[in-house]
Amino acid sequence: VHGDPEKESSGINAEYGGSSLLCSVVCFVYPAYKSFKAVESPQGDDDTQWLTYWIVYSTFNILEYFTDLLLFWIPMYNLLKCLFLLWCMWPIKNNGSTLVYHKILRPFLLKNEDKIDARLDKVTGKVNKYVDDAKREAAAFADSSTGQALVAGAQVASANAAQQLDEALNDSDKDKDI
Repeated sequence: VHGDPEKESSGINAEYGGSSLLCSVVCFVYPAYKSFKAVESPQGDDDTQWLTYWIVYSTFNILEYFTDLLLFWIPMYNLLKCLFLLWCMWPIKNNGSTLVYHKILRPFLLKNEDKIDARLDKVTGKVNKYVDDAKREAAAFADSSTGQALVAGAQVASANAAQQLDEALNDSDKDKDI
């Protein structure tokens, strides 16, 4: 809605950004909090409900990433996405997550479990090798004179920042007395 300074100044494009933000809040933040509550509860059935949701949600996000150029052209796509994800989290026995998981994802994952495990083991091994190499390089750098100088500089900067913060907090306490 170009030309309307009120809508442009909000920083949120009501046609796309606003609905995307709303969908993210509703379909990510709410389930994340409900997952926290499920982990903290003594029952296990709510854990399964939210784990199933996250499996469907993550699969949906991966598919969405690779099909974004096509999905962009679907009118009201964000609304449709939000409705789908709401159906997936709806507190009924056979909600969307349960159906998608049991009818599509579970059979696919069970059929390909060995292949997926083998690929993950291979990737995990490579990542661990890169992490070990990075640790060795970081340790060597930290032992070098340049690394030692950076550490000393960071310690001085940290001490100065802490002192300035203390002074700022003490100044605000003095302002209260005035």
